[in-house]
Formats: sequence, C-alpha cells, structure tokens
Amino acid sequence: MMTNATPVPERTLVELFRRQAASRAGSPAMFHRDSDHWASIAWSAYAEQARSLAAFFISAGLKEQEHVAMWSFNRPEFLVASTATMLARACTAPLYQTLSGTEAAYVLSHSDAPIAVVEDHELLSRVLEVRDRLPALRCVVLMEGAAPDGEETFVVPWAQALQRGADALTQVADDLDRRTDAVQPSDIATLVYTSGTTGPPKAVMATHGNLIAAINALGPIVNLSAGDRVLSYLPLAHILERLNSEIRLYCAGNALWFAASIVEMPEEVRGLRPTCFVGVPRVWEKMASTINAAIDAMPTSRRRLARWAIAVGEQSVDQRQRRESPTAAQRVRHRVADRLVLSRIRAETGLDQAHTLITGAAPISVQVLRFFHALGLEVLEGYGMSENMTVTAVNRRGQARLGTVGQVVPGVEVRIAGDGEILMRGDVVFAGYYKDAAATAEALIDGWLHTGDIGELDSEGYLRITDRKKDLIITAGGKNVSPSNIEHALRSELIANPVVIGDRRPYIAALLALDASGLHDFAHRHGLPTKLDELMSHPTLLDEIQQRVESVNSHLANVEKVRRWRVLPGEFAVGVELTPTFKVRRKVVAERFAAEIESLYEQPTDGDHDNPLPTGRPGAG
Repeated sequence: MMTNATPVPERTLVELFRRQAASRAGSPAMFHRDSDHWASIAWSAYAEQARSLAAFFISAGLKEQEHVAMWSFNRPEFLVASTATMLARACTAPLYQTLSGTEAAYVLSHSDAPIAVVEDHELLSRVLEVRDRLPALRCVVLMEGAAPDGEETFVVPWAQALQRGADALTQVADDLDRRTDAVQPSDIATLVYTSGTTGPPKAVMATHGNLIAAINALGPIVNLSAGDRVLSYLPLAHILERLNSEIRLYCAGNALWFAASIVEMPEEVRGLRPTCFVGVPRVWEKMASTINAAIDAMPTSRRRLARWAIAVGEQSVDQRQRRESPTAAQRVRHRVADRLVLSRIRAETGLDQAHTLITGAAPISVQVLRFFHALGLEVLEGYGMSENMTVTAVNRRGQARLGTVGQVVPGVEVRIAGDGEILMRGDVVFAGYYKDAAATAEALIDGWLHTGDIGELDSEGYLRITDRKKDLIITAGGKNVSPSNIEHALRSELIANPVVIGDRRPYIAALLALDASGLHDFAHRHGLPTKLDELMSHPTLLDEIQQRVESVNSHLANVEKVRRWRVLPGEFAVGVELTPTFKVRRKVVAERFAAEIESLYEQPTDGDHDNPLPTGRPGAG
C-alpha cells in the first residue's frame, strides 16, 4: 500500500481534497454507524455534498475569508461542512461539544460567524438562548431534525440546505469555482479556540500552509497510508483530531470511521481494529485501568500468569530503555509471555493491528507508557500546541525514550531559552491570534514561538518537558516547585486528577479527585461498600491513598513533598474543572474548592516553612 513518505506537492487543503475526490470517486471516504452496521459514503457523494453546501453558503451571503461556526460531535456532516467552507474560501470555527450556552456565545460572537452548522436540537437551543448576543449570526444549518416552529427562516435543516445549494449552483457555480481556485497557502483554514485554562479562549489562526506543513512533517513518522483504518472520536474542535482525521483524509485518502459516541468508542475499536489510533492521556489511563481490573478479576492461576507475563514485558521495556541486549533466555521467556498472554491482551483491546499509537495534548505518566510498551503496544508520546498544529516533537517506533516527547520533527527548529522556555519555529507556526495583536506579539518574537513550556534537550535530541512556565509554584519560603511533576507522579488508577497547591503557602498540599471506575474496582477487590459517601471516607481507601502519597514523597525533595491532602467528593467534569481536552482549569478549582484549600493550611507549623512536616490528611472532602 502506498504511503506518504515524501512531501505532498499540493499547497492547500483544497488542492489535496480535489485530488482525492477525483482519483477515488467510487471508494469509501467515510463510515458512520447506521443502527447495527457501518454505512459508507463514497468520495463522489462527499464531494457533491460539499459543493452543494458551499453553494448554499454563498447564496446565504457568506463572503470570502468569513467564518462558519461548527458545533457537533464527530460525524460525516462535520467534514462535509468543513470542506464546503474551504471550497467557498472561508474559514471554519469549531466549538467543543461540552460548551455551555454562555461559553458558546463567546466563541460565536468572537468569531463573527454569519453561519453556524449545529448538530441537533439540544445544541441549537443553546444557540437560540444567546441569539440576542450574536448580531453577526444570520443562519443556522441543523444537521438533525426540523426547524423549530417560528424559526424556519433562521434555521435550515441539513437536507434542505443541500437541496437549496444544489439549486443555487446554476447561479453561483462560477463564483464558487473562482473562490476555490483562489485559495492560497496563506489563507486561514480554521480558527482553533484554545482550551482556556487561565481565561477566555484565544483563537489560533491556522493557515492552509500550516496544516500542509504539519502533515508533511508527520507523514513519514506515522506512515500515512490509503489503506489505514482510522476512528474519529476525539473533539474535532481540537487541532490534534483535525490532523488525525480530516487533514489525514485529504492527504492519504484513507477512509475515516466516525465513532457513535465516546462511551461506545472502546467497543468500536475492538470491532474496527484501527491501524492508527490517537488518544489523550485519559484514554490510555482508562484503558490501562480496564485491563488491570480484568486481570484482577481472573482466577488465581490465570491472574498470576498474566502478571508474570506483564512483568516479563516490563523487564524487556526497561532493558530497551537502558539499551541493553536481552540474553537468549530472556528472549525465550518474552516469546512465551507474548504467546500465552500479551498477544491476547492486545487483541482484546482491538489495537493489535495498529502500526501507530500516539498520545498527545497533555502529559502522560511514564508508568502508563511502560505498561503499554510491556504489552507490545508502543504508544508514542508527542508534543505540540494549537499554535504549531500540535507538531514539535514525537517519539519514533523502536526508538521511544520514555519520559521524553521524542525528537524534533523535520521542518521544525527548537531551542531552549536562558530561562528554560522552549522556543520553536517552522512552517507549522500559526499566523497569530484572531483579533488579539497583543497576545500574538507576546507569543511570536522574531519568528520564534514562545511555547510557555519549560524543557530540556538531551545530547541525542530528545526533548523533555519539565513544567509550564506560568504554573511554577513559589512557596512562602521562596522555593520554586513544579506542580505538574508532582501531579504526574500522584496519578494512579484511583487518583484521576491531583491538583497541587502551595503558591505563597508554607508547604505543598494537594486536592485529589478520584476516578469513578477505579473506585468501583477498588471497592470490589477489597469488599468495601459501594455507596460513594461511605467509600470515600473508608479507612482502607484513605490508607491506600496515603501509601500512594508517601511513595511519591519518597522520590521528592523536602520542599516538594505533599504534606497534606484532601479527597474531593466526585470526579472533575469536562466543561467545569476540566477543559474539553481534560486539562485541569486551576483557576476554577481554586474558586470552587477554596474552603477545602484553606482547610489544608489550618494547622500551624513550627520552624522553617520548608522543613519536613508529618505527612497527614484531613480526610475526605
């Protein structure tokens, strides 16, 4: 099967799309769930719908370079609408599905979108609630259902928009063709709204040239192939998923499968057996937790065999990391472990046919990566940000260095500033923030993108991220502490989201949000009550967490040790404490749990603020 190992000759995504549509007209471009089976959409039908919708947009008054807002879960209509927008020489502005009406109003207003494409009546109702705040919005295309009574002129159902566009082609075909032919590499292809961990999201302007550069850099590394099976399930408002699904589709011509939902994704992975799979850390953590829970539920003899096999796999991983060659006996033992156990676990995950497994968007625990590598699933950690199309560095197959984000990709240059900040430049660097010249000037200086991340490059060119520049804690004693390093270490099957506290405080403390499925498995293994309020305060659970904290503290400097901690009641929620990409919104946590934070500092301490204190806990929240 042909793979894209050399740069594509096309300069824009529109040129890429037109090549694929012309050469693969009868081949499937997309699959979606239709009851109990996968239904396909051919490239010819995809291209026809995109052209009709583009004609509708033009007939509805969409001008060149204007924005079309898109609010939907992953589905074929999203790609049709995105492609149509580019054919009309306009720009998409996707929204995360989890946004509230108020948050969506900010994006819709900020983007000045005259047209919005919305998935269903639930999301439409949020738009209608804030309609009076959206003077630029003239039309909503609704993917599912009919227009509500009284909104027939404002809301256009999907099928009607396609038909009206097809009818309008006789009048606008020449204008549409002119616009499509005029698309330039410097044109903005999409706005990417950042997660907004510290304030209102900023709109990254990603050009056609940026996205072409990104796919050219990644193509040889991830083996883009027309025969790949790719499942789209992460938010398409995030640039990582746009690259993995939409931009990959344009470039390689492979078919794309759309998950019915996040909940159904694991089962769909097992059925599809993707050849390339991308996940954020929480996806891999959940998968590891599920595998371990299944092993714990096995009869004693099978459980011991499984644990032995994984230990053999981990020994092999550790040897590769130390660059040691295994002995003949170790190779035989690993083959036996793989045949009896590890290959079966890989098959059960549905990832046994994947040639490329990627984790990105947030840091991941080395122990989670070690676990998957031990199973024979080489999950590769990469690094980037929306401002550079998520493309800076990535580990390569067979050469991964756990604890690093790999080596810098071709076409990207990285240097470390005097204060440790990672600076990078290349064709993947964005065109700036929409309507925010000041933030653009702060991020882009003399062509270098200032990432805000602290890191280091080793002698072999592997990049290690050590902290966020703005997240550093300065204790009351004047000591600098990296909260992210401590948080990564604290994460476990039980602890989903630890939040380290301590800025201008006498010592380090932590809020611990637990994982619901991990709690359930822990209660089952130890015969504990499953009622949440009883379980959260049970001594067995608190002792388990205490042991985890003490284990982490044993590897930390005195000033970094977690002196006190508190379990929070319930998981963090996306859209509240978490961004749509599962990053913690520290400001929201600080506000919502202000009382719990203060309780961690109620007891007075003697002597130097950074002297060791008895590790303790106030208990459950």
